[in-house]
Amino acid sequence: MKLIDDLRVRGNIKLQKSVALPPLLILALYMGLYFFSQFHRTVIGPLAGEFMREFSVSAVGVGVLTSSYFIVYGILQPIYGVAIDKYGSSKVILCTMPLYIVACFLFATSLSFEMLIASRVVIAAAIASVYIAGLKTTALSFKSTLYGKVVGVYTGWGYTASLLGMVIPSVLLGRGLSWRQTFVGIALASLLFYLFFALFIISNISNRSASCVRNSSDQSALRLKTLFSPNLVPVYVSVAVAYGSYVGLVSWMPKYLYDVFTFRRDISGIVAAIPAAMMAIGSPISGLLADRRGLWSRVYKFSHLLTTLLLTALLYSTIIGNALLAAISFSSAMLALSGFTIWPAILRKERGEDNLALILSVVNTFAFLGAFAYPAFMGMIIDLFTPRMVVAGERLYGVEAYFWAFTICFSTMAASTALIFRWMRGRG
Repeated sequence: MKLIDDLRVRGNIKLQKSVALPPLLILALYMGLYFFSQFHRTVIGPLAGEFMREFSVSAVGVGVLTSSYFIVYGILQPIYGVAIDKYGSSKVILCTMPLYIVACFLFATSLSFEMLIASRVVIAAAIASVYIAGLKTTALSFKSTLYGKVVGVYTGWGYTASLLGMVIPSVLLGRGLSWRQTFVGIALASLLFYLFFALFIISNISNRSASCVRNSSDQSALRLKTLFSPNLVPVYVSVAVAYGSYVGLVSWMPKYLYDVFTFRRDISGIVAAIPAAMMAIGSPISGLLADRRGLWSRVYKFSHLLTTLLLTALLYSTIIGNALLAAISFSSAMLALSGFTIWPAILRKERGEDNLALILSVVNTFAFLGAFAYPAFMGMIIDLFTPRMVVAGERLYGVEAYFWAFTICFSTMAASTALIFRWMRGRG
């Protein structure tokens, strides 16, 4: 890299060569780790009733159990970004995964709800490094002309794991296995894969490319200059809006179908799995399209534009009261939105590999901020309307409430799209 050559001349860094693993093996190893990271995001949902019965907690308690993972995961992203840039992905993963495995076993054997939450917090804290570590390592292992496809496959696999996190516990419960047995199985599978990962990594602890270490003053100045760069603001905003809209629609679409169209609970619940399936399908396709002649920016911005148009169709479906159009436009919008997942390829192209993990982690933090904000804000909008009826304590809202809640996603996505087009036009 020219950057490394220039800095070598200035004497600011020292290089350390290493033996490389095959790139496809590296991708497979980190995809395996990323499976567990994504699996834990959605695994609580199918088990909510089990936790309520065993620990005598309300829906609020289960909500705290679920959100604790995301809060801790998001907060730790920049810290892990700095650590990965400084010490390397492999070293960070080798140190954090054992803590995750122990916490997973503790979760499965928790005797109190407080212990359940505490162990889930540790699970999140230990495994929060995996996504960024995989992105950084694959950036060092694959050519830039292939990185869009790599990101697409990597991210798409993550959404597949999220989908399996909803399906596998339900299947195991149906076969008579308890939630504790389910998590013991997850912990054992994690342990076996970690040993497999360590077997290949320990003798190849560094990445394929030369690693660089700057003096602390230069490194700190570069980090601050990078993180507060005006060119990153559109990325921060667009990723937060895209992922926030995704989580917000996933959270409220099933209840919309139940309240307005009186769909059965199970049918409405299936809708929650559609976005994960669409993301799993669309992410690799987006990566493939992005790598054609290096069109990462075009795929990214037209993904936002197409999603905005399809959200218009979703709003129209609420006006005319058409459930089929709502389901089709919702699914199509999520497929179009999958193009936003190639943002790591854009950042690599724009920023290079130096401090890449830190940049990726900060953008990922904004994604989680969106995920925190959208479901809650949409719920606040819905609560502004009077329920059309209350059944067994559950409030059932009319179409107007959901129209304005969905408008939040549409309007912010439209504004984000305009920002992206202006940003990319300004860059020529």
